[in-house]
Amino acid sequence: MGNTSKKLAAKCALLTKEEQKYVAATFRAASKNSERIREEDLIKFWGPQIDPRLAQYLTNFLFGCGQQKTATVDFNRFAELYVYNVRGTVEERMMVTYNCLGMDYNEDAELPYQLLKEYCESIVSTYMKIVKSSSTKRASTWLEKGFRASASHVQSLGEAVAATIGDLETGQHHCTATQLSKWLQSNILLKQLAELVYVNLYGINRRGGDESPTPMPPAAPSLLPAVEGLEAMPDYPAFIDLSHVVWINSHLPPQHQHKWRFLFSTNIHGESFSTMTGRIIDQGPSVIIIEDSSGYIFGGFATASWAFGPNFTGTDDSFLFTCLPKMRVYPATNYNDHYQYLNHHTKTLPNGLLMGGQFNFGGIWISAEPFGDGASAESCSTYRGYRRLSKEPTFRLRSLEVWAVGDKPVLDKDGDERDVSILDTNPEAKAILDMAGRTRHSEGLREQPPL
Repeated sequence: MGNTSKKLAAKCALLTKEEQKYVAATFRAASKNSERIREEDLIKFWGPQIDPRLAQYLTNFLFGCGQQKTATVDFNRFAELYVYNVRGTVEERMMVTYNCLGMDYNEDAELPYQLLKEYCESIVSTYMKIVKSSSTKRASTWLEKGFRASASHVQSLGEAVAATIGDLETGQHHCTATQLSKWLQSNILLKQLAELVYVNLYGINRRGGDESPTPMPPAAPSLLPAVEGLEAMPDYPAFIDLSHVVWINSHLPPQHQHKWRFLFSTNIHGESFSTMTGRIIDQGPSVIIIEDSSGYIFGGFATASWAFGPNFTGTDDSFLFTCLPKMRVYPATNYNDHYQYLNHHTKTLPNGLLMGGQFNFGGIWISAEPFGDGASAESCSTYRGYRRLSKEPTFRLRSLEVWAVGDKPVLDKDGDERDVSILDTNPEAKAILDMAGRTRHSEGLREQPPL
């Protein structure tokens, strides 16, 4: 790093010593070796790796708006944007949000919900641009197998992130400072997306000794799990989007977020309940994803290994979700423990797969015979905020797939799962769990339920 970068870094006490060299090098490249950055130079520098809307929001914060707008900014202001978004207090992040959206922060100022939604969409869009340009095996495997990040689904993910502050369906068109504060504290996905975006925009992953005048290839997007089981399938018939993978994965317990293991797909293995159960039993926690004949996409997270039996199993980490037409998650209420049920070839109990509710009134019901028939009840007391997942109460499967999440469980000699902590065997899972813990700790929070 040159003398100019060292002098710049010394001016900002907000940055760690390690961050100083990266942020200073990025500033020097964007400013063309000057001590101040011009708006047009910064936008050109970030270029194709940032959504144009987010570029405008960030320049609103850096350079101001209207009559208060400045032609250039110094290193300190440039560094503040990074620090406040990556590890700032709730009040600092509120100030950044208001300023980015062209408003001064005060307790009485209300933000238009539509504007906040577009702000979230711009962050998600930038994250997906980072994923698409990533050279990591993790990102390229998903993309090569047909999991796209289409504009409509990226927009839906942004809407889902914003919707936890208030849904336009409820008639809410503005949010107060108090609502924004609570939202910033509880919305872990937004915090993680923003951190990944700013780490890449500010070149924190830049290789040592690299003085390239353009941003480096982005770091591995940690919200995206590694994928196993698709290596031998050159034409995998993906029916979900990369945005759906991120949405579902972000709500899994942190120890299961690092890897998805492909188990079953009706489009590959055929419409057979026996084939499906043979491939998903004893595989550990899993995600079931369904597309009905109307194009609705939904599913659930099963916390326990699937196994035949007369009783419900699972824990309150279980949840149901929708991906289309909207992305929503329904966490457990603890009203009952009817999280997952699987049975076949019985005469006295229903034969099929059930998640939530009760027999004949499940959140998700997939019949064993005939396989392909399903149902989603109007109400389900097992999951909070639940709404029917499919378009109609009964449906036909268009596609169904099951993914195990996390590492495959270790079985003892009797075929039972051994109680082996994943944190002892998988450093990446431990890192994800630590990051989630730091995020919550930095906000002064207890563990929050999925939103």
